[in-house]
Amino acid sequence: MSGSDTGTRPIGSPSFAGLVQRGMVGALVRYRVMAFIVGTALICLFVVVLFQAAGFKVKTAEEVVAPIHGYLYLVYLAAAADLARRAHWRLGRILVVVAAGFVPTLAFFVEHRVYRQMQAEWTAQAAALPPDGPVVDRR
Repeated sequence: MSGSDTGTRPIGSPSFAGLVQRGMVGALVRYRVMAFIVGTALICLFVVVLFQAAGFKVKTAEEVVAPIHGYLYLVYLAAAADLARRAHWRLGRILVVVAAGFVPTLAFFVEHRVYRQMQAEWTAQAAALPPDGPVVDRR
């Protein structure tokens, strides 16, 4: 698939071209990618903690996985803040997105819901436009 072939992917689908895209679509793609990465890192950290609770010595794994998740979480917060700023989110949605990085597997569910909501908002905005496109005042 070429980078210019955007008709086959839904808006906001993760792609390399979407990561560097400006605007709302790029912010959504960056948020989705970071949600997947942080969610996966949190699951890895959770597994390490479970092994420690079971009595296994995994101190080295903890010393590697925990900081990696922490730094990735900061990048996730930056991506979420960028999307929240562009989409004019309310505080409740922002807090849910922030909490998603703390609870294992919650990032995947929150990401899916945010993506669905953004798609619905874009569909509603497109339906509200006149059939000929936006009205431009050319005085």
